[in-house]
Amino acid sequence: MKRGGRLVPVPATAAPGRLAGIEGLRATAAVAVVLHHVWILDGGARVGQDTGVQTVFLNLALGVTLFFALSGFLLYRPFAAAIARGRSLPSVRGYLRNRALRILPAYWAILAVTALVLRTAGTRPDGETIEFGTMSPAELAKSALLIQDYDPASMVVGIGPAWSLAVEAVFYLTLPLLALGVARLVRASDARARRVVLLLGPPALLLAVGLSGKLVAGVVLPASPAAGYSSDWHSVVERSFWAQADLFTFGMVAAVLHTEIVDRRVQLPPGWRPVALALSLAMFAACALTLHSGQLGYLPQNTVVGLAAALLIAVVAFPDEAGRAPVLQRALELPFVVSVGLVSYSVFLWNEPVVRWLTRHGLTTGGWPGLAANIAVTAVAVGALSVLTYRCVEAPALRRKRRARPVDAGQLEAAP
Repeated sequence: MKRGGRLVPVPATAAPGRLAGIEGLRATAAVAVVLHHVWILDGGARVGQDTGVQTVFLNLALGVTLFFALSGFLLYRPFAAAIARGRSLPSVRGYLRNRALRILPAYWAILAVTALVLRTAGTRPDGETIEFGTMSPAELAKSALLIQDYDPASMVVGIGPAWSLAVEAVFYLTLPLLALGVARLVRASDARARRVVLLLGPPALLLAVGLSGKLVAGVVLPASPAAGYSSDWHSVVERSFWAQADLFTFGMVAAVLHTEIVDRRVQLPPGWRPVALALSLAMFAACALTLHSGQLGYLPQNTVVGLAAALLIAVVAFPDEAGRAPVLQRALELPFVVSVGLVSYSVFLWNEPVVRWLTRHGLTTGGWPGLAANIAVTAVAVGALSVLTYRCVEAPALRRKRRARPVDAGQLEAAP
C-alpha cells in the first residue's frame, strides 16, 4: 500500500483469512520437535543426562500437543462460527478436499524420499524389531495410507513422527460429522446461547474419548510411561486417535470462545492475557517435571498440556479490546518466524529422517559443542529440504484449495 508517497509492505497480520501469531506457534512447535529429535537420535552422544537439560529436551516432544491443539482451534472455528451465528456450515466436500491437499502431497513426497533415497524409514522385517532402512512394499503402502499404526507388526514404520499425522487424519474425518450433528440439533433454535452450549458437546465428547483411550492404554494394556512405540497392542491404542482425541479438545473450546469474543458477546477481564500465559507455562512446567518420558502417552499430564497449549493459543490469537497486537503475537509475527511457520509441516516430516541419515553417516558428534553443531547441521539440512518441498509440492497443492461453500445442512436461523 502507499503511505506518504512511498510503497510500504503490507504486514503479515493483514493477510486475509490468517490469524496473526498462528504461523509463529506452528514454528515454535516444529522447532521444539526438531530439537527433541536431534537430542535423542544423535547416536547416543547426548549431553545433560539425568539433569534439567534432559528434562527440557525430552519434553520438547510436546510440540506435537501444540500441533493437535492448533488443529482443534483452527479447524473447528469455521464450523463453530457458522453454527453460533446461525449460518450454513462450510462445504464438507471442500473441507475434506482442502485437508487432503494440505497433508498428502508433501507427506507422500517426503515418505518416498525417506524410504527410497535416504533409506532411513522405520521398518519391521520380522514384525517386531524396529530397524531403519528400506521398507517393504506392504509397509510403504500402509504408511502412505496412514494406517500403519493399526497393526502391531507395522507400528511406527515409515516416518516415525507420522503416527501423529495419522491421528490428525482421523480428527479431520471426525470433525465435520460432529459439526453436522450439532447443526442438526440446533436447526430449529433461535437462541444463540443454546447453540453455543451445544457447540461444546463435540470437544466434551473428544475429551471423554481420549481419556477412555488413555485409561485402556494405562490399565487394560499396561506398559511403562515411556512405552508406546513397540510392536504391541498397547502402542496401537496409545498412538491412536482413541487415546489422543482429548488433545484436540481445548483448542476446540478456544475456537468457540474466539467466535463469542469476535462477535462481542463475551468480554474477557482486563489483564487476563499475562495471567493466562503464566498459567499455561506453569502447567507445562509442572507436567514436564512429572511425565518422566511419558510424553504423548497415557499419563493424565498430557491432557493438562493440551489445556496449556490452548491457553497459549488464546494468549496469541484472541483479539485485544484496544485493538493492539499482544507482545507475544508481535514476536511470533517476525518475518523469519512466520517463514519457519509456513514450512513447519515439511520441517516436522523431514527432521527425523534427516537426523537419522546424518547420524548414520557420522555427521553428528558428542558433547556440548557437538550438540550445538548437530543442531546447526540439522537446521541447515532440514531447512533447505523443507523450503524445497514447500515451494515444489506444498505451495502448488495449496493453490488448488477451494474456498469452502455451504452444504445443504438446513439454513440455520439468524442469530438474535
